[in-house]
Amino acid sequence: MRLAGDVDTLIIDHHLLRCEEGRRWLDDLASETGYGIICAADFMGCRRLFLESWRERLYSEMPVPEGWHDAYVRGDVNTDEYERLGKNMSVF
Repeated sequence: MRLAGDVDTLIIDHHLLRCEEGRRWLDDLASETGYGIICAADFMGCRRLFLESWRERLYSEMPVPEGWHDAYVRGDVNTDEYERLGKNMSVF
């Protein structure tokens, strides 16, 4: 809290928001303290996508094939298809 009081805007790292409750926690924290506490998406003017909290559903609806991560590291595949699928998914 002290840090939030010393800066105009405090951007909370997405790793702190790995569950659905994290959304409410962030909003409550900003309201209760009266400080500019936001997540990076808010700062960039983008929609909040708490993908980490949706991991189970995302992996069931957009499964990652065996070996995909290694192929990505080698530059053999990219994330284009997953980005396209993600943009077409409803917000959970």
